[in-house]
Amino acid sequence: MRHRVSMPHPHGHLFHVEFSVPRPGDALTVGLPVWTPGSYLVREYARHLEGLTAADGAGRELPVERLDKHRFRVASRGAEEVTIRYRVYAHELTVRTCHLDGTHGYFNGAALLLYAEGRERDAQELEVVPPDGWRVATALDPAPGARDPFGAAAGGEGWRFTARDYDELVDSPVEVGTHALVRFEAAGRPHALALWGRAAGGLDPDRLAREAARLVEHFARQMGGLPYRRYLFIVHLHPTLRGGLEHAASTTLLVKRGGFFPKDAYQDTLALVAHEFFHVWNVKGLRPAALVPYDYRREQYTRLLWWFEGVTSYYDELTVVRAGLGAAKRYLEHLGEELTALARQPGAAKMSLEEASFTAWVKYYRPDENSPNSAVSYYQKGELVALQLDLALRRAGGSLDELVRALVERHGARGLPEDGVERAVAERLGADAARAFFDRYVRGTAPLELDLAQLGLAVRRRRAQGWDDKGGTPAKPDERPAPGWLGAAIPEGPKLKVASVREGGPAWKAGLYADDEIVAEDGLRVDRAALWNRLCERGPGGALRLTVFRRDELLEVEVPLGEAPEDTLWLEPAAGAGPAERAAFEAWCGAPFPTRPA
Repeated sequence: MRHRVSMPHPHGHLFHVEFSVPRPGDALTVGLPVWTPGSYLVREYARHLEGLTAADGAGRELPVERLDKHRFRVASRGAEEVTIRYRVYAHELTVRTCHLDGTHGYFNGAALLLYAEGRERDAQELEVVPPDGWRVATALDPAPGARDPFGAAAGGEGWRFTARDYDELVDSPVEVGTHALVRFEAAGRPHALALWGRAAGGLDPDRLAREAARLVEHFARQMGGLPYRRYLFIVHLHPTLRGGLEHAASTTLLVKRGGFFPKDAYQDTLALVAHEFFHVWNVKGLRPAALVPYDYRREQYTRLLWWFEGVTSYYDELTVVRAGLGAAKRYLEHLGEELTALARQPGAAKMSLEEASFTAWVKYYRPDENSPNSAVSYYQKGELVALQLDLALRRAGGSLDELVRALVERHGARGLPEDGVERAVAERLGADAARAFFDRYVRGTAPLELDLAQLGLAVRRRRAQGWDDKGGTPAKPDERPAPGWLGAAIPEGPKLKVASVREGGPAWKAGLYADDEIVAEDGLRVDRAALWNRLCERGPGGALRLTVFRRDELLEVEVPLGEAPEDTLWLEPAAGAGPAERAAFEAWCGAPFPTRPA
């Protein structure tokens, strides 16, 4: 199987692709995946495909029939080889799609490269033909005699690569352009960082590579070595977006331009690097058995995404601290922020982690204004449940570190069964304790009550002190009276628009809707800060008389205010923490026990 990707007119955002299939038989069926592993949503990549034609080895055109939204049948007519030509429009800059413009080209293979039905296990070749002056970065092995992105010298001819099968081919994203490329070694293996885009300040590519190497080396020690020959970090800088997508020997990271300064922003960027890299083991080395093999034509359901994303989320910020790249104080603030976000989600009492995992195809990747009331994130709650499980394992003399290693060793080849985690936990805690834990926190919707006493920590609660109060820290001095509770989320923006309304809260009861635009209170124009001041002025038991635009109709909504819930949480050293708790804390996160605030 040979794929050739060129981009003769980058400003037109069109990748030109040729796909050559030897021995096609009497008829050949080809398709473009509808989703990409690691991102559980049917994305309909074929909507960007155009101009598909087919020809035999002599250049004679062959009939093509479209079978459905993403598959085509070619009448091969006894040809020894069929070449299919098509174009893909690429103007969506995410880690899951394709992007091509005058500065670079990037493609995630599932969104660009066809497969031949029934031949997915055949060896694959990829040739990339960049514009003059551009180069190529990918984790794929170079073909014999071709240029190597990981090679220090510019030897070899052309950018040609090999893959053992279609899975490896589309699991290896490709960056093309004039990107900065920093090569480095970590844990005895070659690595590279391909960086595209302009930072808002604070970016030092060599420092980022050094600190990525420290994360790699930490995980290599934790997991007992590296499972790949070489690894590529592709980093795209974006004005506002942040995210990543894991691959077996690479990752694509979408980092905010301002993600390198100040220190907290940079620590968040390092946590993203750690998150996607840990997926080398927890999603790639070990994946749900329900996803073995990948079916690129349709959804594949599992109740285990809470494990694969939640546990990975648990390790990202924690590993930044363990590797000596971040402060324990900031990590504890992060845990407080996650606890706060969970406490403010009514949906957490309705949806279990198993259901959140199973319905990701229609829920998680398609959030709306009611999502906080109806659903829970398997990333966010999964992280906190992973912490709870780690604490339980540590009380029994083990750890989550050991459990992850054991699951990779036991199930890496064939995939993790749906009950695989619970059975492994039962071996360590006993069947009754494991069943109770999973019934409560994984299959059930009971409130999460972290017991951090063994680490010398305590969870505290207070009321929010502003629209943007994410928790994680004690209350700040504020001379204003306690605010009345509106029960609506109003993000920053040019307009005062309601993003969501909390079920059962004052705004919900009074008939304030998501997407309402607040223009005045008591007949006077208000901005976001002024509206918060009104909440403090009126207090619990008071009321707001809001003037709103709803679908361009001017309305008045009076909202009697309630008493704000104590849904803002933070962690602090417990008063009775002794040497045993301090030692347990340091064994857990690899940093000194924090001092108690004055």
